[in-house]
Amino acid sequence: MSRIVIRPRVQIPILVVIFTLWTLLGVTYFTSGDVVADRDWFRIVLGCASVTSGVAGIWRALRLGVVIDAGGVRVRGFDSRDTVTPWSAIRSVDRAQIGVRGGLPLYAPVLRLGDDADAMPLPALGSYSRQDAERKVEQLRSLKRGTPSS
Repeated sequence: MSRIVIRPRVQIPILVVIFTLWTLLGVTYFTSGDVVADRDWFRIVLGCASVTSGVAGIWRALRLGVVIDAGGVRVRGFDSRDTVTPWSAIRSVDRAQIGVRGGLPLYAPVLRLGDDADAMPLPALGSYSRQDAERKVEQLRSLKRGTPSS
Protein backbone atom coordinates (compact mmCIF):
# COMPACT_ATOMS: atom_id res chain seq x y z
CA MET A 1 0.00 0.00 0.00
CA SER A 2 1.35 3.39 -0.90
CA ARG A 3 1.34 6.22 1.60
CA ILE A 4 -1.48 8.75 1.24
CA VAL A 5 -1.27 12.18 2.88
CA ILE A 6 -4.40 14.33 3.05
CA ARG A 7 -3.96 17.91 4.23
CA PRO A 8 -6.49 20.63 5.06
CA ARG A 9 -6.54 23.12 2.16
CA VAL A 10 -7.59 26.27 4.01
CA GLN A 11 -6.20 25.84 7.50
CA ILE A 12 -2.53 25.34 6.55
CA PRO A 13 -2.05 28.57 4.52
CA ILE A 14 -3.82 30.65 7.17
CA LEU A 15 -1.65 29.24 9.97
CA VAL A 16 1.54 29.65 7.93
CA VAL A 17 0.73 33.32 7.27
CA ILE A 18 -0.06 33.98 10.93
CA PHE A 19 3.11 32.31 12.21
CA THR A 20 5.24 33.98 9.52
CA LEU A 21 3.97 37.35 10.73
CA TRP A 22 4.72 36.29 14.31
CA THR A 23 8.27 35.31 13.30
CA LEU A 24 8.78 38.62 11.50
CA LEU A 25 7.56 40.45 14.59
CA GLY A 26 10.27 38.68 16.57
CA VAL A 27 12.88 39.55 13.95
CA THR A 28 11.96 43.25 14.14
CA TYR A 29 13.25 43.34 17.71
CA PHE A 30 16.76 42.87 16.31
CA THR A 31 16.62 45.13 13.24
CA SER A 32 17.40 48.41 14.98
CA GLY A 33 20.59 47.03 16.52
CA ASP A 34 20.01 48.91 19.77
CA VAL A 35 18.60 45.86 21.49
CA VAL A 36 21.79 43.84 21.19
CA ALA A 37 24.15 46.81 21.62
CA ASP A 38 22.37 47.98 24.78
CA ARG A 39 22.11 44.40 26.04
CA ASP A 40 18.40 44.79 26.67
CA TRP A 41 17.96 41.18 27.81
CA PHE A 42 14.19 41.34 28.10
CA ARG A 43 13.79 42.35 24.44
CA ILE A 44 16.47 39.87 23.33
CA VAL A 45 14.68 37.01 25.09
CA LEU A 46 11.29 38.21 23.81
CA GLY A 47 12.61 38.40 20.22
CA CYS A 48 14.22 34.95 20.42
CA ALA A 49 11.05 33.45 21.91
CA SER A 50 8.91 35.02 19.15
CA VAL A 51 11.19 33.77 16.38
CA THR A 52 11.46 30.28 17.88
CA SER A 53 7.72 29.90 18.50
CA GLY A 54 6.95 31.29 15.03
CA VAL A 55 9.24 28.80 13.29
CA ALA A 56 7.83 25.97 15.41
CA GLY A 57 4.28 27.08 14.50
CA ILE A 58 5.12 27.09 10.80
CA TRP A 59 6.60 23.59 11.10
CA ARG A 60 3.53 22.25 12.94
CA ALA A 61 1.17 23.89 10.42
CA LEU A 62 2.98 22.32 7.46
CA ARG A 63 2.69 18.86 9.07
CA LEU A 64 -1.09 19.01 9.60
CA GLY A 65 -3.20 16.30 8.04
CA VAL A 66 -3.98 12.61 7.95
CA VAL A 67 -1.46 10.00 6.81
CA ILE A 68 -2.84 6.66 5.63
CA ASP A 69 -0.45 3.78 5.05
CA ALA A 70 -0.03 0.05 5.63
CA GLY A 71 0.42 0.65 9.36
CA GLY A 72 -2.91 2.41 9.81
CA VAL A 73 -4.19 5.95 10.11
CA ARG A 74 -2.04 8.71 11.62
CA VAL A 75 -3.70 12.01 12.53
CA ARG A 76 -1.26 14.91 12.76
CA GLY A 77 -2.81 17.65 14.86
CA PHE A 78 -1.50 21.17 15.35
CA ASP A 79 -1.63 21.27 19.12
CA SER A 80 -1.16 17.64 20.06
CA ARG A 81 0.94 14.59 19.41
CA ASP A 82 0.28 12.40 16.42
CA THR A 83 -2.46 9.84 16.97
CA VAL A 84 -1.77 6.50 15.30
CA THR A 85 -4.55 3.93 14.91
CA PRO A 86 -3.50 0.58 13.42
CA TRP A 87 -5.84 -1.06 10.91
CA SER A 88 -6.34 -4.00 13.26
CA ALA A 89 -7.92 -1.68 15.87
CA ILE A 90 -10.41 -0.22 13.38
CA ARG A 91 -13.67 -2.17 13.35
CA SER A 92 -15.39 -0.08 10.68
CA VAL A 93 -15.37 3.27 8.91
CA ASP A 94 -18.59 5.31 8.83
CA ARG A 95 -19.70 8.77 7.79
CA ALA A 96 -21.21 11.02 10.44
CA GLN A 97 -22.01 14.63 11.09
CA ILE A 98 -19.24 15.76 13.44
CA GLY A 99 -20.30 19.34 13.93
CA VAL A 100 -21.67 22.55 12.48
CA ARG A 101 -19.52 25.34 11.06
CA GLY A 102 -21.02 28.57 9.84
CA GLY A 103 -24.50 27.11 10.14
CA LEU A 104 -23.68 24.24 7.78
CA PRO A 105 -23.33 20.60 8.88
CA LEU A 106 -19.80 19.17 8.69
CA TYR A 107 -19.52 15.52 7.65
CA ALA A 108 -16.40 13.40 8.08
CA PRO A 109 -15.23 9.81 8.24
CA VAL A 110 -15.44 8.29 11.71
CA LEU A 111 -13.27 5.34 12.66
CA ARG A 112 -15.20 2.90 14.85
CA LEU A 113 -12.83 1.23 17.25
CA GLY A 114 -13.46 -1.62 19.70
CA ASP A 115 -16.75 -0.60 21.34
CA ASP A 116 -19.68 1.35 19.91
CA ALA A 117 -18.80 4.22 22.24
CA ASP A 118 -15.23 4.30 20.86
CA ALA A 119 -15.37 6.53 17.80
CA MET A 120 -12.57 8.64 16.36
CA PRO A 121 -13.75 11.34 13.93
CA LEU A 122 -11.28 12.63 11.35
CA PRO A 123 -12.09 16.37 11.13
CA ALA A 124 -9.14 16.95 8.77
CA LEU A 125 -11.09 14.92 6.18
CA GLY A 126 -14.33 16.80 6.90
CA SER A 127 -16.54 18.26 4.21
CA TYR A 128 -19.79 20.18 3.95
CA SER A 129 -20.86 17.78 1.20
CA ARG A 130 -22.26 14.38 2.17
CA GLN A 131 -21.15 12.92 -1.15
CA ASP A 132 -17.56 14.10 -0.71
CA ALA A 133 -17.45 12.71 2.84
CA GLU A 134 -18.94 9.40 1.61
CA ARG A 135 -16.28 9.23 -1.13
CA LYS A 136 -13.56 9.59 1.51
CA VAL A 137 -15.24 6.93 3.65
CA GLU A 138 -15.32 4.52 0.71
CA GLN A 139 -11.65 5.22 0.04
CA LEU A 140 -10.78 4.43 3.67
CA ARG A 141 -12.91 1.25 3.57
CA SER A 142 -11.16 0.03 0.43
CA LEU A 143 -7.76 0.74 1.99
CA LYS A 144 -8.79 -1.17 5.14
CA ARG A 145 -9.93 -4.15 3.04
CA GLY A 146 -6.58 -4.08 1.19
CA THR A 147 -4.47 -4.47 4.33
CA PRO A 148 -3.30 -7.97 5.25
CA SER A 149 -4.27 -7.59 8.92
CA SER A 150 -7.95 -6.73 8.33
